[in-house]
Amino acid sequence: MDVIPLISTIVGAAIGIGSTLLADRTRWARDRRERVELAQQQLRADFIAAVARGADIVWNVAHQDQPPTEDGNRSAREAFRQADLYTWRYRIALSSPPEIVAASESLLDALRHYRNTVAAGERRSSAQYSEAKSSYFAAVAEAINILRGSQGPLPFSIRQSERRAGVKAPNSAGH
Repeated sequence: MDVIPLISTIVGAAIGIGSTLLADRTRWARDRRERVELAQQQLRADFIAAVARGADIVWNVAHQDQPPTEDGNRSAREAFRQADLYTWRYRIALSSPPEIVAASESLLDALRHYRNTVAAGERRSSAQYSEAKSSYFAAVAEAINILRGSQGPLPFSIRQSERRAGVKAPNSAGH
């Protein structure tokens, strides 16, 4: 019996099986990286949305509580709890790289300053309020650009809303 065809068949089968396993392993690793990246992007987007909810609570107090009331001040102080920001802070801290954690902490510090300014009784007409709100929006722009990571900076700028208290923003669906 000739052994060479048998050996070449076995070697060919081993090469075929090995290359298939290697290709499957490579595809699995790529798919896993994509799932992790997608989960990180969703986490960061949800975090920014929670920050925006907290800032919106503070903004509403500052623009609808004229002159300041104790209820309004308490509502501003509770903005972090209502937006569940401490939970989001820990989620980011547990699953993100240090530069993302630092950016999220800076953003929360700016929002905390904005919240504390309103909770102290400052309202939309005061210089302290304007400074705190401007600092918050600058921190939002910086944090978003860092949180976007490899996606690069936003293709538009983050700016302060021109809305007025009691006026709903027009529906921007499709824009």
